[in-house]
Amino acid sequence: MPSHTAEELLANVQGLTPERAQQVADQIDDCRRLLATNVGMDAVQQHLKDEGIGIIQAILITTRLLDDHPDRLRAAREIVECSPARARSTA
Repeated sequence: MPSHTAEELLANVQGLTPERAQQVADQIDDCRRLLATNVGMDAVQQHLKDEGIGIIQAILITTRLLDDHPDRLRAAREIVECSPARARSTA
């Protein structure tokens, strides 16, 4: 049975299978637990990168972590793209 988070994803994100929605929901829940330990969003982004999560999926996950932000998508995109974990080396 899908979790509440997976059900919300299925209702609001086109193209997800129930299995994929549950996988993403599990990643969201992992990140929420990580945030609950008082680490910052940079640590969450590093965790996602370490787990092999691509930028688009990281943005999807991050939007769900910004529950009450008035412009969640823009903020999530900025968080992911500006994260030290995602910064490209210029050397």
